[in-house]
Amino acid sequence: MKMGMVLALLVASTSLWAQASSKEDRTAILKYGIETEVLDLVQALRQEKNAEYRDLLLDAYGHARTDELKQALLLLFLDLKDTGLQDQAIHEISDSDKKGNGLLLEAVSYLTELKSQAAKESFATAVTGKNKILAVASIRALGKLGATDKVDDLLKIYQDAETDPNYKPDLIWTFGEMKAASAVDLLLKEYDENDAQPLFQRSILEALGKIGDEKAWDRIEAALAATNTDIRAAAVATLASFPSHPAAPLLASALRDAQPAVREAAALAAKTLKPAELKDILSYRVRKDPEAKVRVACLKALAAYGDGPSLVLSFVSDRKTEPATWRESLNLALDGQYPGTAEALRKLMEDDNKDKNGSLTATVTSALLSRRDGYRALFGVALASDKVPARAAALRAVSVGKYTEYRSTLETLAAKDADAGIRAQAAAILKDWGADPQAKKTN
Repeated sequence: MKMGMVLALLVASTSLWAQASSKEDRTAILKYGIETEVLDLVQALRQEKNAEYRDLLLDAYGHARTDELKQALLLLFLDLKDTGLQDQAIHEISDSDKKGNGLLLEAVSYLTELKSQAAKESFATAVTGKNKILAVASIRALGKLGATDKVDDLLKIYQDAETDPNYKPDLIWTFGEMKAASAVDLLLKEYDENDAQPLFQRSILEALGKIGDEKAWDRIEAALAATNTDIRAAAVATLASFPSHPAAPLLASALRDAQPAVREAAALAAKTLKPAELKDILSYRVRKDPEAKVRVACLKALAAYGDGPSLVLSFVSDRKTEPATWRESLNLALDGQYPGTAEALRKLMEDDNKDKNGSLTATVTSALLSRRDGYRALFGVALASDKVPARAAALRAVSVGKYTEYRSTLETLAAKDADAGIRAQAAAILKDWGADPQAKKTN
């Protein structure tokens, strides 16, 4: 995403936040608001990862009339890793007639991501139902849930002449996710009989790689030399599943392949195997590869090594790091809670504040919103920025986190900030805290 788009999103999310920032306003909207108002608030709560209104949100799902609101609520509860809507989501799938596919797919995603074992039977039933979109999603859901007790049923469906051929790639993917050894012979047979369908063969290779059965190695080895890029990349990606075969030389070669998909696959395998001899070429590819997706994949591989956190932070703190690599470095550091992240971000933000064209402080501050308690001291750096998006993002975090240690700063912003929106935002927070936003105004 280009930096201008990021800043536009920050401004838009600030406007959304400003519509209902106090607990009193938000409670009233959830109790009495029309669905569009509730939807806007749910989207704001999702960005904040805010679980403060859980009971009201559960009630809102029960009264929701539009699929759009139900989907937004499912997404919020998924982000919160809250199983409170499990029964409702199962009901949507079990009673799927006249339901929109968008809602059904969101319900499937919610249940699978939260590993709902209670949903397995509903998914198994949906596989043979009339709704083919739901059937395909349910096949994959069974794979994600590791429903190995359903392997025999799925094998029968695969071999049934009446089964829609379009289901086969998803069934193959599910056999791989389940590591279904009983499916290997079928998969090898299908691979050998479909030389003219490289994309279909690729899906089989991917499944065989996940299963890791030695019976598949001769096909993997042959595919490593295939002229078709998809086949070659799929074979490279499986190497981590066959530890008895030396992988480092093969991966080193693949990291220099002319095709980006093959280099990316090699990086993904290196992330699992972590061969010491690949660190130099992975570092080179992070800095020099012409494809962003390859640079990011190589960065993730390096992050898996013992000294990975320090390597990632070196990219975070370097303002010259290209945008895709920098953003992924930031995500890795925050998600991994790497030691030294706060210090690296403080230096980055202070340097960015000195740059009249700097925009990284706003981006960092927005990323910290859902992790605010661990980085609350950094919001002071953002409040000191001369860029409106950075101050706006910091004010939102201060409000949601109720960081009253910034009261004095907010009083100054409410009275003297050059931007009317910032003044109003700071004043609204102070009012919510029970402070007089007029207190520091001067004549």
